[in-house]
Amino acid sequence: MEGVAILSLLIVVVISYGFSCVQSSNVYLGIHCIESEKNALIKFSQGFKNPPRNMLSWMLDENCCQWKGVECDNTTGHVITLDLQKQFLQGEFGISLLGLPHLRHLDMSQIDFQGAHIPDFISSFKNLEYLNLSKTNFRGDIPENLGNLSRLQFLDLSGYYSLRVNNLKWIQPLSSMKILDLSGVNMRSAENWLHDINMLSSLSVLRLSACQLTTFPELLPTFVNFTSLRILDLSLNYFNTSIPSWLLNTYHNLVYLNLSRSQLDGLLPNAFGNMSSLRVVDLSENSLLGNLTHSFEKMSSVSFLDLSRNSFTGYLPPTLPSKLKYLDISDNQMKGPLARSITQLKQLVVLNVAQNFFSDSITEHFLNFSDLRMLDLSSNSFIFNVSATWMPRFQLDSISLQSCQHGTQFPQWLQTQNGLSFIDISRSNISGNVPDWFWNFSAKVHHINLSQNYFRGEVPEFTERVHLTKLDLSDNNFHGPLPHFSPNMMTLILARNSFNGTIAPVCESLVMNNSLSLLDLSSNSLSGQLLDCWRYGKNLQGLNLAHNDLSGEIPHSIGDLANLFFLQLQNNSFSKNLPLSLKNISGLKILDVSENSLSGKIPNWLGESLNTLEILKLSRNKFDGIIPREICQLKYLYFLDLSSNALSGVIPRCVDNLRTMSGEEEAPSFTYGPYADYRIHGILIFKGSSYYIIFRWFFIVFDLSDNHLSGEIPEEITSLTALRGLNLSWNHFTGAIPRYIHKMQNLESLDLSRNKLSCTFPPDIIQLSSLEAVNFSFNDLTGEVPHGYQFDTFESNSYVGNPNLCGFPLSRVCSDNLHEDMIDCSNNNNQEVHEQGENNNWLEEFSFYISMGIGFNTGFLLFWVTLMLKKSWRYAYMRCLENMGNKIYVFAAIRLRKIQAAKTVTNCPN
Repeated sequence: MEGVAILSLLIVVVISYGFSCVQSSNVYLGIHCIESEKNALIKFSQGFKNPPRNMLSWMLDENCCQWKGVECDNTTGHVITLDLQKQFLQGEFGISLLGLPHLRHLDMSQIDFQGAHIPDFISSFKNLEYLNLSKTNFRGDIPENLGNLSRLQFLDLSGYYSLRVNNLKWIQPLSSMKILDLSGVNMRSAENWLHDINMLSSLSVLRLSACQLTTFPELLPTFVNFTSLRILDLSLNYFNTSIPSWLLNTYHNLVYLNLSRSQLDGLLPNAFGNMSSLRVVDLSENSLLGNLTHSFEKMSSVSFLDLSRNSFTGYLPPTLPSKLKYLDISDNQMKGPLARSITQLKQLVVLNVAQNFFSDSITEHFLNFSDLRMLDLSSNSFIFNVSATWMPRFQLDSISLQSCQHGTQFPQWLQTQNGLSFIDISRSNISGNVPDWFWNFSAKVHHINLSQNYFRGEVPEFTERVHLTKLDLSDNNFHGPLPHFSPNMMTLILARNSFNGTIAPVCESLVMNNSLSLLDLSSNSLSGQLLDCWRYGKNLQGLNLAHNDLSGEIPHSIGDLANLFFLQLQNNSFSKNLPLSLKNISGLKILDVSENSLSGKIPNWLGESLNTLEILKLSRNKFDGIIPREICQLKYLYFLDLSSNALSGVIPRCVDNLRTMSGEEEAPSFTYGPYADYRIHGILIFKGSSYYIIFRWFFIVFDLSDNHLSGEIPEEITSLTALRGLNLSWNHFTGAIPRYIHKMQNLESLDLSRNKLSCTFPPDIIQLSSLEAVNFSFNDLTGEVPHGYQFDTFESNSYVGNPNLCGFPLSRVCSDNLHEDMIDCSNNNNQEVHEQGENNNWLEEFSFYISMGIGFNTGFLLFWVTLMLKKSWRYAYMRCLENMGNKIYVFAAIRLRKIQAAKTVTNCPN
């Protein structure tokens, strides 16, 4: 009986459901759209260039109420909804849409309207309650007549910084507005934005991210109208102020607050801890200060808290909100133990405390989280104290333990984490071989960083690890041949190990359609020729093969790396010339081929084709000839090192065109960009008699030392006022130290030693207040050593080898006729400058006249030889001369007759 009862019940349910479906279907099928509205929709769709397949119903079904994205009123049949979001359409917003006067819901998000303006006629849809034009590629001003849509409850105009608005007064009449999203709209001129939005009493969601807002009023308007606000996003703006306390005292219903990257500063208001309804808080990437001791005691509902990249100090509060699932306090200045605050957070999914000053012992009890998926303890002072057989309750997706101490053995508990995709255990002082299980234990791994440890042994092949896109094994003791890698590898850093053999495995892995963008094999023991295999490296942006034993010519196919950002081949044994194909890498910013055996002249195309270069190092090679004037076209250059070659001639006077060195262009920064975490290693040694100075890449440096350059140091070099290092030592420069050298106020090192400089020091040279080291030794300078400011700190070895110098710190006392010597030196200097200028130009002028004479004689000879050998040409040429002579004769005769006639008229009596 029980079974019969259940069966009867099922029959009743099925019959009821079927009846309801039929009834519903009949109701729906009985609705037909208005013919005029159907035609309006068809005409509107014809304005798109690429209607997708899921709009086929618009062509196949007669009833537009059944079309994809269209909804009609169940009673009247009027179209009330048009939703074409995410259809990837492209075209125009046709005026035919006015044929749908009863629209309540209009969603055109992510349609490309090709930079058109938002049409004014949208304000004609008086029944509109929902309007979404986000990411539609509209441009220009937002029409103020949108304020006529008095029934509007939802408005989303967010996008990609192409729309702008001067004020928000037009928004005040929209009293029914509940959700407003203007993210990405330029509101820089809307200074009273808060006052205008305050009129929207029903507002619950406000998103003004990346609106270029600059004002965040510290005082409230006279009254607060939109107290029902639950979601507030003001991220990515330019407030440059502290968080106003009224914000936290007013919106007690707020559940979502995002003020990240808005240039906020100062302390967190005390009222922050009273916002008990908050669930999501993001204050990351600001300049907020102070400690967090009592900031979160009453915020019991918070599940997402991001305070990263600020300047918070002190200890973590002993009690944090127990519902926290996401906690990121990385990149601050916090200290002390961590366990007492964290162990109570049983629901944690993400924990990131990287780059602080925490110190604690990490025990199994500390990490007793079952839901943890992301753990980052990097760059603190944590010591792992767990057993080798520990079996964590969690299964991580990402783990970063940089600088954490695990002992010398590889952390065995990682073997239990089968789903890892990101692994970083760099700088952990781990030694020995990497266990075999590590290389194979998770097929999902895409990022592995084992750098700066003491690992040894050989590295396996990675051809089968198709998900692995970044591998950093730098600064270890790995040896053996280079591994092969899969075409999906994007970043491979094996620098500063002991890999040996050729780079053939790299060439064999550079198959067509590979993804490799950064390859660093520097500071290993690789040898042999650099194979000509780079035509498939189209995606490479960084290539570093420095500090190996590679030899032969630099291959021609290096020029096929059209997207290369930096090329470092220094300290190898490359020979012959730079390949001409390098000129094809027009976006190259860093070129370092120093410490090789390259020869020939410095090519002109370095300046003509590689005009985005910022660092150029050709030092310690065998380049000869002059410094080409085209170098002056490198206006972004801030590091030039041509030292230790066999260059001759003079310094080009056009050096004042180096705009970055002269301070007219800002020196570039590698803080952001694709290689922000990748450090380009290099030093510059300023040689002196008994000292040297090391400069890092970000110094602006000009180094031509240890060559055969001659002539005077051009005065134009003093216009390079951004220079921090200038080295012209070990050359044959003559004349005086440039008179206006004091303009180079940023100089920290100046080396003019081992030249033939004469005369006295310029009187204003003591104004170089940033100098930390100078060397004028072994010249023929005269007069008194400068004294005052920084010059009082330099020792005598900075001036030795100048027998005519006197004064402290030298032992020679200055004589009474010193002033006369200075005047004579100045006069001689002016004459030498003039003579040197003439000497510098004679070769150029002589070469010009020689070339002109050879060209003229060659052309003249070819012309007459041709006439002698070609009879037809000879006759044609004679006829041409005869015709030309006749024309000249006729022209002269007519002109003479006119002149005579004019004279006759003039002489006639009146």
